[in-house]
Amino acid sequence: MNTTVFFATNRQRANDGTRATDYAGESGPAGQPGRITHAMGFVEGTDLAQLQAGRLASIQGVAADDFSAALQADLTSGRNLLVFIHGFANSFTDSITRAAFNREWLAASGVAAADCSVVSFSWPSRGVVVDPADIIGGIAMGPLTLALKLLGITASPLAQAYLDDQAAAAASAADLVSFLDRLRPSFAKVRRRGGRVFLLAHSMGNWAMEHALNRWAAMGLPRSILFDEAISVSADSPYAENGVGPAWLGHLGQLSGRVSLYHSAGDQVLRLSQVVNDLQRLGRSGPTDRTDQARYPRDRCRFVDCENLADTGPGLSLDSSHQFYRRIPAVRDDMARVMAGKGAGGRVVL
Repeated sequence: MNTTVFFATNRQRANDGTRATDYAGESGPAGQPGRITHAMGFVEGTDLAQLQAGRLASIQGVAADDFSAALQADLTSGRNLLVFIHGFANSFTDSITRAAFNREWLAASGVAAADCSVVSFSWPSRGVVVDPADIIGGIAMGPLTLALKLLGITASPLAQAYLDDQAAAAASAADLVSFLDRLRPSFAKVRRRGGRVFLLAHSMGNWAMEHALNRWAAMGLPRSILFDEAISVSADSPYAENGVGPAWLGHLGQLSGRVSLYHSAGDQVLRLSQVVNDLQRLGRSGPTDRTDQARYPRDRCRFVDCENLADTGPGLSLDSSHQFYRRIPAVRDDMARVMAGKGAGGRVVL
């Protein structure tokens, strides 16, 4: 299976940017022209049956600051458009191959609206994975919070990869704002020919979105619709802010036709994040005030509880519960219905 992925990245670029090794796990120089690279990647060998992302075979059309005219034309010429923002521990290659997998996974739902072109924003995650089993082998997940605190994990080098990624995601706010702002004309072209535009943010990608949307609001940028449907999955961001749901959800609601937040209390990675951050995560429960229909009207907000879904996919691991959106067909099919403008509003239990 071969897939085209349009991408923008604020990773520091070396050489001409036509190889994956040209993109670092750190951001480019601040305030400099060319900080954000735009291009197109070709991914080969995605295998949905084995839940395997493919291989980044080549990169073409590299340009600074915006997509070339040719790539902009390609981006808006065919299907609906899916904007993907990856999570923690994704290398540059991971961010592109994961976007390709998600495109094919959603298209496999058979829902025409979910057969999209995909553009990925690749923020500078270090791509380092810490396996909790390496930290506390043999300790049950039940007493995890106490065990981690007793062992001092929240201040250990093993937690540092997570904290570094968290800082990098937050520091990408201005670049993510620039990326979305520059895409507004492309979004308009897609809609003029009857298409739709979607956001899919996973895990720590929501932390990047939180900082970007707060910045968007503070800058007074247009409040016109960016996304017909915004989908947040396993959001690794706080579930509360000053006693109510985080402000960025309101900003996202203003920029989206509808917001669907997929969460699971069984997400073990977010349990670890909760310990490190000492605060409940949005992706485990939704916002603290999720029952407030004045803040979250049923026709504009969906809170989708995925905790009770069985994952029968191959290669089960602790991380599987954090990747449920791309492992469990029932979640994929619900997301596809959302992309078609369907799906019940309010609280949904899958």
